[in-house]
Amino acid sequence: MRVSLIVASEPDVFNHKQQNFFASVAAQTYPHDAFEVIFVDGQAKASTSRAFAEFRQQHPAISASLLSCPSPARATQNNMAAAQADGELLVFLADDFDPSPGLIAAYAEYHTLNPDLNAVGIGPGLFPDNFRKDSFTRWLEDSGKIFGIPMRRILAVWPKTFFYAGNSSIKKAKFHSLGGFDERFLNDAWDDFEFGVRWVASGGYSQFVAGATAAHRHAVSFDERCRNMEHAGKAARVLEKLHPNLDHAWRTIIHRDNELIRPSPEANASMHTWIAFYVQQMDAAFRRGYVGADKAG
Repeated sequence: MRVSLIVASEPDVFNHKQQNFFASVAAQTYPHDAFEVIFVDGQAKASTSRAFAEFRQQHPAISASLLSCPSPARATQNNMAAAQADGELLVFLADDFDPSPGLIAAYAEYHTLNPDLNAVGIGPGLFPDNFRKDSFTRWLEDSGKIFGIPMRRILAVWPKTFFYAGNSSIKKAKFHSLGGFDERFLNDAWDDFEFGVRWVASGGYSQFVAGATAAHRHAVSFDERCRNMEHAGKAARVLEKLHPNLDHAWRTIIHRDNELIRPSPEANASMHTWIAFYVQQMDAAFRRGYVGADKAG
């Protein structure tokens, strides 16, 4: 099975990403002549071009393309790569997800055993242990606040309707039949959820693929997450306009604008106190983005 590994470059304003992505691609156990990697650069970084050139030179057996995209939006970049892909199977991977050596092979095996066009494979992106020493990072992952589900705790009972662009596989024919990602999403948020709404409505379902694990090498800080939540608020307004009849969970968040904001806790405060602070601040950031997008629109 020919596989196209698609990676969209997402902003890293805080310079928190710590990855060795190209080395992880080179370490794949799947035959190197049976997959291609398409990296879309929407950030115009010289470092990306240098790393890609080194990868091509060191691993000529792997078909690789570096596309330049005028848009930094994930939806646009992923669509650009999917339009060029020559694989029967598309694997979408976040640019801060270092794939485990068996990731591509695991997805190819899953879709070989289950050739249903509606089937999607999902793999987790898990923080390395040294990242989880940070209490905020650990809470972010374990609570499911970062990807929508607590991946470490839910592996045995994976929701069949879950889709995300971080680490997933889908037949190219199915992806194109749905029109790809909606490029009205200009932020890296809710674009994959919105695609999932259409995919599930068309009969799609997902399955956890045990071998398709990736290391999430992104030391996410609280300030960075608040900034991303503001972007998510802007994107939520786009989603709401596209699907007004969905039961949008954030409706309770956007109407709490008179809520008294807690001060930052003392360093030795309990974890429960810190979690309440995290949630309130992140909800406030989401609300700012949502309301700001509404005013701008």
